[in-house]
Amino acid sequence: MVTIKTIAEKAKVSPSTVSIILNGKERERKISPETVKRVRQIIADCGYKPNVQAVNLRTARNSFDYRILIFWIADSRADSMIRFFKSIEAEILHQDYSCEILLSPYKGGHLKEAMAEDLIVSCHGIIICNATEEDLEFLDNSSFPRPIVLYNRYSKKYSAVTMDDRTIGTIPADILASHGARKPAIISSPITFNGMLLRINLFSYICMEHGMREPWIYYNENSKRGGYEATQRLLREHPDVDSIFFLGDTLALGSLRAFYESKIQIPSQLKFIAVGNSVLDQCEVSYPSVSIVYLPIEDVAVECLHCLYRLMNHQETERQSISLPVTYIPRESCPGLKPT
Repeated sequence: MVTIKTIAEKAKVSPSTVSIILNGKERERKISPETVKRVRQIIADCGYKPNVQAVNLRTARNSFDYRILIFWIADSRADSMIRFFKSIEAEILHQDYSCEILLSPYKGGHLKEAMAEDLIVSCHGIIICNATEEDLEFLDNSSFPRPIVLYNRYSKKYSAVTMDDRTIGTIPADILASHGARKPAIISSPITFNGMLLRINLFSYICMEHGMREPWIYYNENSKRGGYEATQRLLREHPDVDSIFFLGDTLALGSLRAFYESKIQIPSQLKFIAVGNSVLDQCEVSYPSVSIVYLPIEDVAVECLHCLYRLMNHQETERQSISLPVTYIPRESCPGLKPT
């Protein structure tokens, strides 16, 4: 059986040094990067697993090999959360992983308060979802004794699984331009992370590259009511708008009543595309049905789980960065790319 003492002997360091590295405290204790790399490589080569019974769990009744803690922001993204957790659950059953999942909701910008020390040491690995820029700054300036994987956020410090934000912004601009759109708009919820800003900026840039005017931008809360109100305001102030990029399909679904009230024919008078981050069939059964840039939340969830498992088992010792592609699903609100 491989123990911390075995690893220490192979690495020619003390057992306490190995323990410090396992707990992610090497920077605080000023252990050299060369030593850290050597110890982690030996850990991976030996296939070392921490003794679960030695982990400070809050309850003694745990019968799983691993306890995974998922931080999910407590806001309007409930549909995304359902997609994420159903995929995690299905993959655990498919792979026969021996683990339990605990959900810890938190408020955007307040991840620091949510990640209490006793909670962190009660688990074996952590997945953090929907972190704001303030939350990411906190993570970058902190060290934790458990491996962390970020869901759809970029980091130079932690492993992360992301979706292609560049394509999310460029696909709608290319498609709308191919159908002759010239006066585009953007309707978005408030910016919470840089990926949203990247989508908006790239959409705007590609629109102007195609000879379209610079998009009008409207912000409102991420809800159907927010989409309805933002679309009403847009149509009132810019009745000549001919295309809209919604940063979320919830906003787009709320816009449908505004189009109906304004007697705007979709897609002959106006075409629109949304980022598809909710349950898939909502946009399928609406009238008109909503064309979306489909976000592979299920695939991202599975990759987050696999990445964390590799880190917990020390099969990986370096930060991993995984980006998954997105796809366009054309429906009634906007056809696919029109051939030139």
